[in-house]
Amino acid sequence: MIIPEILEHIEDADLEDWLTAAFIEHEHQLPLKELCTNGGYPSASCVVDIWMVEIVSRNGNVWSGKFNVEFSEESKNGSETVHWAEHQTGEILFTLDIKTAEITFKTDTLALGRKKGLDAELIAS
Repeated sequence: MIIPEILEHIEDADLEDWLTAAFIEHEHQLPLKELCTNGGYPSASCVVDIWMVEIVSRNGNVWSGKFNVEFSEESKNGSETVHWAEHQTGEILFTLDIKTAEITFKTDTLALGRKKGLDAELIAS
């Protein structure tokens, strides 16, 4: 994803807030499919929640960061679409090239697995 306007906000104190809004605006380009755990796909009709956008490293021209995301996963069951009652949650890692405004994403499947395991432990206790 390339968002040229980001270059105007690189030095702003509210860069993370601006990135949150930009990620929400471009949510269709986020790697949500990689976070689906039930063999489905991200629901096009439900809102994607993005929070805790954080730049964790500002080294050189490529900065790195992360954010949390929650969305609904749905799946086709015959001719009927079934919406999962459980939302999917995960962490998305990103890099931002401050010269080209290119943002690349990677999902943190380990964090997702840790969260799912924690949820299972909480339910069992």
